[in-house]
Amino acid sequence: MEALVVGAGIVGLNVALALSEAGWAVTLVDCGNRRGLAVAMVNPVRGRRGSIVPEAGTALPLAAQVYGRFLPLHRGLWRPLEAEVEPKWRRKLERSAVAHAWREGGVWLPEAFWVEARALRARMAAGLPRIRGRAVAWGPTRVRLAGGRVLRADRVVWAAGAEGAALAGVGGRFSAGSQLLVAERFPTARARGVYAAGPAIGGSYLPHSERYAPHVTRYGEIVWMLERARELLGFTPKPVGTWAGVRWRTDGAYLFEQNGGWVIGGFGSTAYLLAPLYARRLAERLGG
Repeated sequence: MEALVVGAGIVGLNVALALSEAGWAVTLVDCGNRRGLAVAMVNPVRGRRGSIVPEAGTALPLAAQVYGRFLPLHRGLWRPLEAEVEPKWRRKLERSAVAHAWREGGVWLPEAFWVEARALRARMAAGLPRIRGRAVAWGPTRVRLAGGRVLRADRVVWAAGAEGAALAGVGGRFSAGSQLLVAERFPTARARGVYAAGPAIGGSYLPHSERYAPHVTRYGEIVWMLERARELLGFTPKPVGTWAGVRWRTDGAYLFEQNGGWVIGGFGSTAYLLAPLYARRLAERLGG
């Protein structure tokens, strides 16, 4: 059985890996127009209120297992806590399956981790057949590229992210944001307002939109990230570059049939955490 996976970001790569392991002959369809996120923070607890990502107890160990096959993971996340929010964090974490340890001034999440995202994606993609081109139409067994070329397979999986969401005919919300690359390096991740992990500070989020539009980092985002980084670290790191992108969220509907084929995505900032789990669920549904 042959499958075309449209999109070669972290979601498409997880799908390609899961289908390959299930016995499918997989080809990636990749527009190849973005470098992608530099550092991914795989964190099961989000926001100031300590929201636990649904299915984090299953998704986190699976993500570590999958990504750890390709390169070392940098485990552990220190989250300082303000006194007024600590009781909420305690109630949520103690009811969850997320490993944690309380320390003075905050909480330690030993199973959270960060990873060099560009190196990870390159290693996951190594050896996978790839066709360069921008998909402009698709169906259950075919993909048409800009220029008119038509690709065919037994199954098509659409994993083209925010940019491809409109073409896939699905809804959701789009949130532009940026990650700041810095001269310093933070081996152990810390997070409050922003996170500091490896050579990166992340990240800014602009107001949601119902339509996709490409994003370029704004000066105000850089200022905001540096201010939050100073609050977290006690000093202002030195910026050396930026990454800009758009996150697509479907609020829980991450895997569904569309146009007779399958769409997977809409994870927003939890893509690196949830993609391995949902890619395997897709492989189970498709069978061998």
